[in-house]
This record gives sequence, structure tokens and C-alpha cells, in this order.
Amino acid sequence: MQALKRIWQDVRRGENIGEYVTIIAAISLAILDLLGIVPPDWIAPLTLAVLGLLAAGMLGNRHKIEHGLQQLAEPPSELFQEQSDTRLETDLAQAATVWLVGVTLSRTIKTNYSLFERKLARGDAIRVLLVDPKGAGVEMAAGREYGGRFDANRLRGLIQGSLDDLGHLKQQAPDKLQVRVIDNPLTFGGIATNPADAAGVLYLEHYSYKMPGGSVPKFTLQAEDSQWYEFFRDEMQTLWDNGVQWPRTP
Repeated sequence: MQALKRIWQDVRRGENIGEYVTIIAAISLAILDLLGIVPPDWIAPLTLAVLGLLAAGMLGNRHKIEHGLQQLAEPPSELFQEQSDTRLETDLAQAATVWLVGVTLSRTIKTNYSLFERKLARGDAIRVLLVDPKGAGVEMAAGREYGGRFDANRLRGLIQGSLDDLGHLKQQAPDKLQVRVIDNPLTFGGIATNPADAAGVLYLEHYSYKMPGGSVPKFTLQAEDSQWYEFFRDEMQTLWDNGVQWPRTP
């Protein structure tokens, strides 16, 4: 059963299909030969075809191994950057589903306000999670800022400003824009575009503790990055599940 489950998972992901086809073809050829169904002069061409499938599968696996070794050889600086990925603007505009997570997201919301209006008008789904301006999390978030530039009251004002902007947007499409707050300072912020799709992308940034340079490093994960993409996507989902609806219901 475990082997069949693994085969099914590989087929769903489009992996090792050539190898499975080769195995089926080889077994079928052997059975047909034993039963005398296949004419003798067919055996050689069919055998060569099976060997060709086997060689193609081995070549594909070799390319995967080389690609993996190349990724391992790349320095960490290729992943971690000081600036956001240049693809973010395009992905944000095209994505049918967008998740946003952050302490205030004030700059993101103000910069993309008109874009969010257009996205909601065409039926895209957007959900936003911010730190609760009335909770203890905002105090901790303010405490990690470098140089003491932000006190809790200033952060509360920025968060409330974002919530007010989101409130205006929500009037346009109440069912398409969801907003929640969480009493947690958050360790990272991010934007997810089409997170459930095979082409999903996460644009993430680390919230450093009393370090100069702001929210760094910034890094991008794609669905093909599998383990860590799923880890951060699931954490974004968990944060959302533990948030509360804004505005709060009486």
C-alpha cells in the first residue's frame, strides 16, 4: 500500500512518469512474450523502445540532480536580498488570490490602493492580516525597532490608518476583501500570490530585532521550492486562523 501511495503521489506531481511507463512496458512485453502473443520479429524493436524510455528517464533524473547541485552551490546571497523581488509588482497585479501579512502594511496599502480597487472590481480575492492595534503585540513590535524610532502609539496610528483604508476598500467588495488582526508582534511580513496554485509565489521579509536597515533580509519562495514554500504558506495560514475579524463583531 505504501508503494502504491508513493506512485500515486509521484504521478500527481508529474514526477518519474517515464520510469513507471518503462516498468509497465517491460512487464507487459515479458508477459506477452511468455504467452506467445507477440511475434518474434517484434521483440527486438519493442526491447529497444523500452531501453529508450529507460535512457530518457535516466537522463531526466541526471538533469534534476545537476539542477539540485547547482542550487546547493549558489551562495545564500542569491536567496536573501535587501530589496524586494522585481517580479512582485507584476505578480500582485495578475494574481487572482492575494494574502498580505504584516505589522502595519501602511506603505503597501497606500501604494497599491488603486490596484486593489481594480482587483476587487474584477473579482479577485484579497485577505489582509495586521497586528491588533489594541493588543499587547503592538507593544512588542514597537520594542524591536532600531533606534526607538517607533513607539507603540505611532505604530497604532499606522495600523489604524491601514484599517481605515481597508474599510473603504471593503465597502466596494465585502465578500472579496477579508481583514483580520492578531495579537502577535509577527516575526515576518509577506505577500502571497495564488498561494494554493502550482505557480504560487511568496514574497517575504524578516522583521529584525533592533538592527539597522529595516525589514531584511527579503526573500522569495516559489511553489516548486516545496518544503519551505509550504512551511511559510502554512504559517501564514495558521496566523490567519488565529486572527480575529476586523471590524470586530459586537
